Amino acid sequence: MVAGLSPLLAHGQIFTCKDATGRTVTGDHPMPECADRKIVELSKTGVVKREIPAPLTAEQKRQQQLLEDKRKAETVAEDLRRQQDRALLARYRSEGDIEDSRRYYLSLSQDLVKRDQAMIDDARNQLKAANTEAEFYKNRKTLPAELRNKMDEANRAISANQKSMADHQAEMARINGKYDETLKHYRELVSNMPEAQGGR
Repeated sequence: MVAGLSPLLAHGQIFTCKDATGRTVTGDHPMPECADRKIVELSKTGVVKREIPAPLTAEQKRQQQLLEDKRKAETVAEDLRRQQDRALLARYRSEGDIEDSRRYYLSLSQDLVKRDQAMIDDARNQLKAANTEAEFYKNRKTLPAELRNKMDEANRAISANQKSMADHQAEMARINGKYDETLKHYRELVSNMPEAQGGR
């Protein structure tokens, strides 16, 4: 027992800590010297009732807040994931529903690709006609301005629609990738449903 502790214990309880110099400080209530130290509370029989940890430092508080923020963000993300999973199962009743949706959105992009190709073909025909007409002026140093404009417009149309077609083809690849992931996740969700597990 710490020297000088008996008279204090007679009063019911005591608080003790080590101050900055390592000296044991005791009293019947928490002392100012223990404000930034771990405090031990003893019962009247000298048995440790509890330990009061030292207050957190500014850095410890910052780290604690970071951990708390991380836990909250993880909880929010998990809640959102569960909501999205429920929405996925509500939207698609079968793998066939997913494939139907895939085909629908692919068909929209396919129609745009066909339109791009048709416009490219039309512009190429216009360019071909302009080149044929230009044969009549091959002995001249320059072509008529109107004919040059036709050729320039046709080339611009070909270039613009080729870019548009590439964008729509990339969109089709994105759609396929999205629905591949959706189908994979749907299968995982269905396989983890209680009725699916019970049938194994």
